[in-house]
Amino acid sequence: MVDTEFEVRRYITEFSEETEELLAEHDLFSFELDKFQVEFGELNTENPMFDCYPIKESNVGFLKKYIAKEPEWDFVNKSYFVEAHAI
Repeated sequence: MVDTEFEVRRYITEFSEETEELLAEHDLFSFELDKFQVEFGELNTENPMFDCYPIKESNVGFLKKYIAKEPEWDFVNKSYFVEAHAI
């Protein structure tokens, strides 16, 4: 999704744990900054979350509300991150 307030694309990246290769990108269909800050432990409410935030299994329930097509989560063989990219 395109965050028009900050002019960034918000999405989830999926990487192979074995090769560290980017396997997929999953667009978020919406983004609520204040809720994502709480969920991912961003204490600075002024931070627009442009950094890369690791996703843990405990975050999946929260993220289900924001993903149109959910990844096949595999936290043993893959790692996931919430990311933003300037457009």
